[in-house]
Amino acid sequence: MGMSTSATHIIFFIASVVLAASFVGIAATAITNISNGIEDRGDMIATQLSADFQVINDPERVSNNPVVLYLKNTGKVPLSTDYITILIDGQNVDNATVNTTTWMPGDTITLTINIDLSSGEHVVKIILENGLSTTFYFKV
Repeated sequence: MGMSTSATHIIFFIASVVLAASFVGIAATAITNISNGIEDRGDMIATQLSADFQVINDPERVSNNPVVLYLKNTGKVPLSTDYITILIDGQNVDNATVNTTTWMPGDTITLTINIDLSSGEHVVKIILENGLSTTFYFKV
């Protein structure tokens, strides 16, 4: 009778060790994935916080047909000009060109928008691919 009790205890002990090891393996993988996700999100937020740009035109003297805007990278990281969304008076404008694709901190780029605007006040919103945007009010 003593032998069967010891065997039962050993079987239960081995089963509990196997279950514990399985749980630790699964939990460790889940914790690593969550940790990596938090780190990636932190890096993305740090990049967004250190990125900025401004329109440096005189709002009283903006050319028309084409509209030429000068954008300065006032942040601490390079920006991409591959995908820029331009809204003038709330309307999407597709006919625009930029003089460079890599936009280093402190650099000024030229954004040429081939559009003929009516005289008066207008607003342009420029949105980069990372969601960074600026709004500029000007007269033509």
